Amino acid sequence: MVNVNKKKLNIILIQIRGIYNIIYIIDKMEEWFKLGFIKTILVLIIILIKKYENKKINYALPVAVSILSSIILIIYSIKYLNLKDFKDLNPYFVIIIAICIAISSFISYKIIKITPNPAYIRIFSAIDMIIILLISYLFFKEKITCMMLIGFVLISLGVIILTYY
Repeated sequence: MVNVNKKKLNIILIQIRGIYNIIYIIDKMEEWFKLGFIKTILVLIIILIKKYENKKINYALPVAVSILSSIILIIYSIKYLNLKDFKDLNPYFVIIIAICIAISSFISYKIIKITPNPAYIRIFSAIDMIIILLISYLFFKEKITCMMLIGFVLISLGVIILTYY
């Protein structure tokens, strides 16, 4: 009986140590990486819900989600932002971004519904990264390191493999 309890205690201690190590690693990460990780988890949840919530395509879901998101953002804005924050915005950029987000939401929803595997939509995220890298380099003179190039070549190979095999 004592040996069983010691084994359980050792397992619990190992699990606690593992959790502590994960928390320590997360604590040492840069903020952009932490937020990116959280965003990735949220996007995964969104994609899976959109794929499996209903078998038929129903554009009411992205519309309802957008309305609810807007309400949440309005509440956030009232609580945390100043009116001056909105006056500094370029209205043309706001309109363009809003239209792009609305169209992207409908297209993403349809892709998720009709694709055989919901993970395929993330292929386009990889392509987005490559295009952004090129635009940043060509128009904004961003530096590209050797490791970045290797990463983007590997991403490109992954996209090709997922697309054609």
